[in-house]
Amino acid sequence: MIHEYRTYTITPGELHLYLALAETRVQPTRQDRYGRLAAFWTSEFGVLNQVHHIWEYESIDQRQALRRELSQNQTWCDDFLAGAWPTMQRQEVRFMLPQMPLADVGVGNVFYERRIYRCPAGKFAALCAAVMARPRNAQARLLGVWISETPQPNEIVEIVAYPGFGERLADATTTAPQREWLHTHKLLLQEIESTVLLPIGISPVQ
Repeated sequence: MIHEYRTYTITPGELHLYLALAETRVQPTRQDRYGRLAAFWTSEFGVLNQVHHIWEYESIDQRQALRRELSQNQTWCDDFLAGAWPTMQRQEVRFMLPQMPLADVGVGNVFYERRIYRCPAGKFAALCAAVMARPRNAQARLLGVWISETPQPNEIVEIVAYPGFGERLADATTTAPQREWLHTHKLLLQEIESTVLLPIGISPVQ
């Protein structure tokens, strides 16, 4: 199984236009025929005016075949792409190998935090194990952990659901459990990037 993580940077002031199309056109046209939608968010901290979505495929070959079919779907091209493309400034694609099934994190999560951990070449397996075991407060819910294949190998992606900002602050990097974890694994870590994400209506995870 492979997950495709797509990030679109939208022109400031036009995010609502893109979301109106996404909420009404994506699932009615695509359903699960062209890959299964696993999650769909907007960014709230980090780089703003972005949408983040994850699509699930059996393999990269299946993904390529289904994307070709989707590009020939005239309804998709006319009803969604024709309006969505003009709102976009940049599109980024990341292929990831899931290290666990997507967890059932329940409902009522206020936001999700996506972290990208970068490690020295060849250390991704050790870092992945460390991220899987990272201490989190009792209210945090681990959605998934992935090994990144492209565009950057030697990166681990982690997404955690939080019911509120207080619970996230309980996992701040200055707290004792996080300081200890960072110190223990400092030779595996080159960089950590964090983005706060809010689910939109069509997202299977809320």
